[in-house]
Amino acid sequence: MGRKKKNTAAGPDRGTPRRGKRRSIRYEAVEEFPEDRAPVRDPAAPPSIHLRLLKADEALERMEFQLRAFAAKGQGEVLVIHGKGSNSPGGVSVLGPLVRQWCDKHPAVVQSWRIAPSTWGGEGAIVVVLAQ
Repeated sequence: MGRKKKNTAAGPDRGTPRRGKRRSIRYEAVEEFPEDRAPVRDPAAPPSIHLRLLKADEALERMEFQLRAFAAKGQGEVLVIHGKGSNSPGGVSVLGPLVRQWCDKHPAVVQSWRIAPSTWGGEGAIVVVLAQ
């Protein structure tokens, strides 16, 4: 048979609760963290292409395919989100310069581009005006 376990149930006169029954402070937290909140979508923002966390060649292929698809639909502007590069080695953006260079080299698809307003991503995104 086995050993009898000692009764360590907590009560008003028994002290602290048993191990495993302690309440964690995370359950009592009231304040939310920013990453827990749902992102707020600006209704004035154009449709977006998300390239964050992709490798450079995958990102450029996806961007080209989606920009051509938006141009075929007659869309005027597209928001391309490439990220600021905070997780890159040295904190320097890799995708940002590549995306801008690609846009400069493809005038048949891209008429112009500009850095996105801060509410749409700031330095981590560009607004691409598609050629018609």
